Amino acid sequence: MKQQKLMEKLSLWQLAVLLFTFEIGSVAVVGVGNDSRQDAWIAVAISTLLGAGIVSFYIMLLKRAPGKNLFELMTISFGKWLGKGIGLLYVFYFFYIAERVLRDFCELITTVIFENTPIEIISITMMGVIAYMIYLGLEVFGRTGEIFIPYVFTFTILIGFATFFSGEMDFKNLLPVMAEGIGPIIQHIFPRLLTFPYGELITFMVIIPYVTQFKKVGKVSVITVLVSGMIIIYGTVIEIATLGTEQLGRTVFPLLSAARDISLLEFIERVDLVVVFIVMFGIITKVSVFFFAGLKGLEHITNIPYRYMVLPMATIISYGTILISDNFAEHVEEGIRFIPQYMHVPFQLILPALFAPLLFWRTKNQKKGSGHHESK
Repeated sequence: MKQQKLMEKLSLWQLAVLLFTFEIGSVAVVGVGNDSRQDAWIAVAISTLLGAGIVSFYIMLLKRAPGKNLFELMTISFGKWLGKGIGLLYVFYFFYIAERVLRDFCELITTVIFENTPIEIISITMMGVIAYMIYLGLEVFGRTGEIFIPYVFTFTILIGFATFFSGEMDFKNLLPVMAEGIGPIIQHIFPRLLTFPYGELITFMVIIPYVTQFKKVGKVSVITVLVSGMIIIYGTVIEIATLGTEQLGRTVFPLLSAARDISLLEFIERVDLVVVFIVMFGIITKVSVFFFAGLKGLEHITNIPYRYMVLPMATIISYGTILISDNFAEHVEEGIRFIPQYMHVPFQLILPALFAPLLFWRTKNQKKGSGHHESK
């Protein structure tokens, strides 16, 4: 039992690593803010500031009942049965988004590297690695992130420099700035940019209670979100300057397409494989976080340790990744039209806003009760 508890602890640095790679995960695959054309980087900058506010709100809720995760907070707020019912909806949401993120990566791999490999093989292999890592415990997951984060960060920065020195960038593609005003940018921020990737940080309301230095998670989380936002802005500028707005709108994998143009000294080429490495680790992190959050929700609802459910749920997610859409075009269309408005907004914003007043009232009463008891 002591060993199990030990494996469910994260340091502040490990939390920062997971937050960073989670944020840049599927963003590196499909890009963000492309509808804003040359102003996409402005839209990302504004949404990053709003995202820092969202994560601050999530942490404020967690600090009302230290040591309690999202599902336990909902039970405190709504009561046992209603809280578990809403928690079950969150479990479905987390598992479904895990399937969608995994599908992003499977499409990238089968398009770029393993063109003749069935998508089922990629899905099963990736989910097998993720299931094994989650089964070993949250601390193993955090240590894995520590190993790969230097490579991810360094390669991401170097891609921009390599593109610039290859002479492929044209910064005139970033002009004119806000030619149609701020209105269109705001429209693209909500709900799409605000919910993806920043609103998805609601999954960390399941992970943050396991951080050893809980009092400092607010500052670390906000700083990490801002840093990851700067990296996303950096990548967005690279994509716009290299591809231009017209080609960017037609490109399925924008960062990958930009990296393919890199050619230095007729020696450094095929840098797109480095992008695949960055994406692979980002996707592993993102799917793992959603998977772990869903498993902890099931553990809370059924009182069965989540490790007993790792293999069956990994099998279901691997299979569901194939079934959620018939092709990648349909998958992207669902992600643009349906998911932000009908799934992300309710689970990331509306429900937390609803249970926040109840949580404050319940915890306020509990603190008063405990204080009165101590005075006696």
